[in-house]
Amino acid sequence: MYVAGLDRSWFRTPFLRHSFLIQSEQEIMALRQSGVTMVVVDTDLGRDIADERAVSQPVPTSSGSVSPATPAPSTTDMTADNRPQAQAHGDPSPSVERPSPLQLATHFSHARQQREQWVARAKALFETTRATDLIETDEARALIDDVLKNLLERQAACLAVLGMGQLDATLQEHGLTVCTLALTLGKSIGFSDDRLRQLGLGSLLHDIGLTKLPHHMIKRPKTMTSAQQSIYLTHTAEGRRILQKSGLTAPDLLSMISYHHQLEHPTEIAANSMSNTDVIKLISVVDQYDELLSGQTGLPPMSSSQALSHLYQRFQAHTEWQAMVSLLIRVIGIYPLYSVVSLTSGEVGIVAAISPGKAHLPYLYLCRDHLQRPCTPPIPLDLTQEPEGGRRVKEVLDPRRCSIDIEQVLEQAAA
Repeated sequence: MYVAGLDRSWFRTPFLRHSFLIQSEQEIMALRQSGVTMVVVDTDLGRDIADERAVSQPVPTSSGSVSPATPAPSTTDMTADNRPQAQAHGDPSPSVERPSPLQLATHFSHARQQREQWVARAKALFETTRATDLIETDEARALIDDVLKNLLERQAACLAVLGMGQLDATLQEHGLTVCTLALTLGKSIGFSDDRLRQLGLGSLLHDIGLTKLPHHMIKRPKTMTSAQQSIYLTHTAEGRRILQKSGLTAPDLLSMISYHHQLEHPTEIAANSMSNTDVIKLISVVDQYDELLSGQTGLPPMSSSQALSHLYQRFQAHTEWQAMVSLLIRVIGIYPLYSVVSLTSGEVGIVAAISPGKAHLPYLYLCRDHLQRPCTPPIPLDLTQEPEGGRRVKEVLDPRRCSIDIEQVLEQAAA
């Protein structure tokens, strides 16, 4: 059946969404165990569907925007008296070729080293702008091309190393993170190569105007006086001026710099007459997501799942903005490769493969046991083979806070 709605918040279930195709008894059990008692079912979408992605992902429109599905619902009771009988053991997962731990470790190592080089290049780029009031456009474009190339080769590893940066991110680190995530979303929507490069340039430079502010204001203070707020908000106009002075005058590019903070005022951008608001929504959502992770919005630093939950709830009244948040959720994934996760048993592991059709039951390498003692070597665990009531993922952890070296764990698993 195709589930079109739940009676419980999506972020309190292992599916991280409200619309998806049920493909196994284990998924029904997961719904029940997370407290769901009633589901809305679309009987049309539930028939003759071979691939969940064909119905669960946002649909790009001709303009590149994303629109949520609008299924015709019916309801199914999931309470004890009416729920289907669960199997003692879930059906075994279909045979899938998993990447070896050595391959995962190699990709992660390469992505980490590449990220360090990008940060150094971005730092030099931003410092030159601070000193000269100009952007080295050739170097900026070369950096974007390098990020795109690496995303095509090893996207999962590139996204994973974003979470390895410092919580107190520098201006260039923030710009690179927003750039990497924006390009990943642009790829998933189907942007052309030229449009991706423009998106990459705008997202990398979206805060370039901050280079003209006093150093103590580059990172948004937790609290600001009205005078400080006025000064801080000038960075978008400063950024637009710097781009124009540097010969970067494409209207979409200037709009990205000018309006990326409109996430905080979604009704204002909705009323704006600009022809391409989707790109601005994309950068705004990604910008706010990274700020939530690093604690730059006045809130304590959040985990990825907490930040996604925060954004999703925030835009429940704004369908188009919520669709962009939903796209970010799908791109990042429920438990993406290289995620550090804790289990209901207290054990901790690293996601090494995604199970087809069962994204909530990944393949792991356990690196800590239920007493938080290191597992050396790491222990493979396929959650699709766990019996009913067995171990499940409890939450995603921040590897920085729990002191887990992802690359080292994978190398140990490969030894």
